[in-house]
Amino acid sequence: MQSRRDVQRKQNRINGMKIFRRVVITILVLILVLWISFAIANHPRSQARREAYSMAKKYAHVDHPSGFYVYNRESTYYTVAGKNQQGKQVLVVIPEKGGNIHIIKQSAGISSQQAISKVRQNERPKRILRTALGYFNSKAVWEVTYINKKGALCYDLINFKTGQFIQQIDNL
Repeated sequence: MQSRRDVQRKQNRINGMKIFRRVVITILVLILVLWISFAIANHPRSQARREAYSMAKKYAHVDHPSGFYVYNRESTYYTVAGKNQQGKQVLVVIPEKGGNIHIIKQSAGISSQQAISKVRQNERPKRILRTALGYFNSKAVWEVTYINKKGALCYDLINFKTGQFIQQIDNL
């Protein structure tokens, strides 16, 4: 026969295992819910990327896309960076609401990294958030988004061809 103490230990072990299983199941359910929420929230961007890659392949013959940018100002543009069939680096700028697709040779202007360097040199930001290529006043521009020393959000537009600052929006 088992003593009362042995029976109580066995019940405590069983109760401990039940609690452990519930905690593990709860954690797994939370991870699943967060993952599904992220996937749903990210779906429009993923869909836009797939469509932009498809259009870049069709119109500019980009075989190996190496970058994707979303530019939101007066209009939204999706830009695909990559190599075409001739092995040249190109940027394919696609307006969200239809219109002309612009194919730009990357060698015709400054790169994303050069735009970031210009902002770092002039503004000394705390952190660069992103860059995006789009069109502003019918000119190709790099939009550099960053956090300044005061912790405020800022945007700089830099002319793609000349590397000159076109517009600066500070302290949002």
